[in-house]
Amino acid sequence: MSKQTFCREVRFFNTPIRRLDGISYWVIEDADAIHDFVNTEVRKEWEEDAKSEHRDPKDDPWLKALLERKWSLVIVELERIKLNPEIMNYVDRKQGYVFRESLAHRRRELQEVIQSFGVIIWPLVIRGEDMQLADGYCRYATLNAMGVSRVYAYIGTL
Repeated sequence: MSKQTFCREVRFFNTPIRRLDGISYWVIEDADAIHDFVNTEVRKEWEEDAKSEHRDPKDDPWLKALLERKWSLVIVELERIKLNPEIMNYVDRKQGYVFRESLAHRRRELQEVIQSFGVIIWPLVIRGEDMQLADGYCRYATLNAMGVSRVYAYIGTL
């Protein structure tokens, strides 16, 4: 493992735990470390999502602009966060996949482990210009169902 890789991993995983409204979060406080985390770890998931939806990740406007974003950790009122209707309404008929159904199932599972074991979650990832949720639909749905009003989020602005 290179020194650069080790330092990046330490910045990601040597993070404090914060509690907000009864929920525990792993948080990255440093803006550069958030930038690195989103552009490496979270980006991988988004690229795989694009491929599974038969889209080329290189053509995705969100992924194209990701490196330019400035990131910060903030506390956000859950009601201010907007959901992407394309994601919420996504259906892959060939695979028999309906995002809303999958989300409902995953939400129930996450809620159970949060309430039973106090599992620690990552902040939501939000596009700053319009407060649209970019990552964390399951966490969002779970926290909303639990009546949580404020959440930790990484806000990315251009």
